[in-house]
Amino acid sequence: MIFDNSLTAGAYFNSRGMANGGSYLEVKDRRLPVETRTFLTPPNALRLQWESRPGGGWEAEVRVDGYRNRSPELIGHNLYFWCYAPSAITAGDLPLIVLSDAGEGLKVAGLPASFSAPVPLGTYTGDIPASRWVQARIPLAEFSTASIYQFRPQFLRDVVFHQGRPDGVRHTLILDEIRVGDDSPEEISPSLSVPAHVRAMGYDRHVDVRWDPVKSPALARYIIYRSLEGKAFEPIGIQLAGSERYSDFLGKAGVTAQYRLAASDWHYRTSALSRPASASTRELNDDELLTMLE
Repeated sequence: MIFDNSLTAGAYFNSRGMANGGSYLEVKDRRLPVETRTFLTPPNALRLQWESRPGGGWEAEVRVDGYRNRSPELIGHNLYFWCYAPSAITAGDLPLIVLSDAGEGLKVAGLPASFSAPVPLGTYTGDIPASRWVQARIPLAEFSTASIYQFRPQFLRDVVFHQGRPDGVRHTLILDEIRVGDDSPEEISPSLSVPAHVRAMGYDRHVDVRWDPVKSPALARYIIYRSLEGKAFEPIGIQLAGSERYSDFLGKAGVTAQYRLAASDWHYRTSALSRPASASTRELNDDELLTMLE
C-alpha cells in the first residue's frame, strides 16, 4: 500500500508539492493537503488542486513509507488508485504521472536509481465525471525508464503527478487507496460475513474495539463506524485484514461511544453493519493506568 490514510491532520507527511512559472498547486507546509470530507476509505484522502499555465509547472509527490537502509519491494503488475472530482475533468486536462525508485523525487540520489517517462493519467481513466469515484489502473509495464538506469517498479518509492495541458483552469481531484497489486477476480461467492462479537473497552482517553475475524480470502479491510453520545454512526477508520483491533482516541474522560463494523473486500464492497458495542472513557487510577500499559 502506498497511501490509504494520513495519520497527520492538515497535510500528509509522506508527500511533497511545488509549483512555478505562474502555475498553482495547493500545498500546506510544502506537503499535499489531507481531505477529510470526501474519501473512499475513512477517515481521509489526499486533495490535489492545481492550475496549469503556459510556461509554468507543478509536481505533487506521494512517497512510499520507507525505512532506513531497506528498500520497499512491492508485489504486483499494476498501479491502482481512486479519483473523485467535485467538478468534471476531461481526460486531456488530467495530470501526467511519473514513477521513481530513487526516493528523492526525480533526483537520482543513490545509484542505480531511476525514474520513468511521464504517462498521461487520462489515457487510463478517460474523462472524470463530477461527484463519482473512478479507479485508475495503469500497468507498470507502461512506465518506461527516462533515466540512464533501468526503472525497477518493484522498488517504487515515489508516485509523482505533473502538470499536463496548460488549460488555465483550477481543478480538484481527490485521491485515495494508492497501491501496487494485481487484478482481483470478481467474487461470485456470497457476500462477506458481518463481523461478529464486537466489543469495546473504555480507558482514560481512548476506547479499544475488538471483534472476531471474518474468514474469507476476499476480505481486504474492516471499516469502523462510531456514534458519539447517541448521534448518527459515521465512518472513522479502517483496519486491514489480519488485525481485529482498533484504538479510537477520544481525548478526554466521560465520553460515551458506540461502534459498528463492516467487512470490505478488494472491490470495496461491504457487508452489512455489525451489532453495536458501547463503551465510555473514564478517569483511571494509577493501578488501572499501569494495567492498561501492560
